[in-house]
Amino acid sequence: MEICAICAEHEATTRDHVPPKSIFPRPRPGNLITVPACAECNNGASDLDDLFKVYLSMQAAANSEIAARLFREKTVRTLKRNQRLLNKLQEESAQIEVTTEEGRIETRTGYLWDSVAHDAVIERTIRGLYWHHWGAPLTRDATLSVQWLQTIPDQVLEKISLFNEVALGDDQVVYKYIISTDDPRFSLWFFDFYGAHWASGYTQPTVI
Repeated sequence: MEICAICAEHEATTRDHVPPKSIFPRPRPGNLITVPACAECNNGASDLDDLFKVYLSMQAAANSEIAARLFREKTVRTLKRNQRLLNKLQEESAQIEVTTEEGRIETRTGYLWDSVAHDAVIERTIRGLYWHHWGAPLTRDATLSVQWLQTIPDQVLEKISLFNEVALGDDQVVYKYIISTDDPRFSLWFFDFYGAHWASGYTQPTVI
């Protein structure tokens, strides 16, 4: 029996995309990653994936044509059928000043991310990628924590050559990771989504 890569408990009867395939517009990249998953972990994540896609595409749409296409082709459709979410976004939006890569200051509409959806998607992605790269689920005597990032911290950049790097699609998602060979319960993960949103996570033995 194959065990679910996400919960490490139930039998895997499906395959789940990590990160979720909904954040990639069609035609989707050919190197997306799938892992074994139980029906509960797979099917129960679709609403959170949808929310993650909406917030990510709104944040990244100005960064690339691929991200703009994700917004036009998928997010707009989601918001048309989810008036409650659209109202929530409108109520929580604000005009903010951002500095572009060219050094220009521009005013853009900012949105407050749904933190529950964000952290749940990042956690599931890390668990799935852990299985993908290590060949076994994260053990149940380990904990996983998720953080938001503005950029990758300088102290990590100094040691970034030690990390493995994987790019999905045309660099729509780039992640770096390291798993300890001495104790694989220790691992560290960094994610770059469309060059517009960064997140990280780490695993470690559970402290009793």
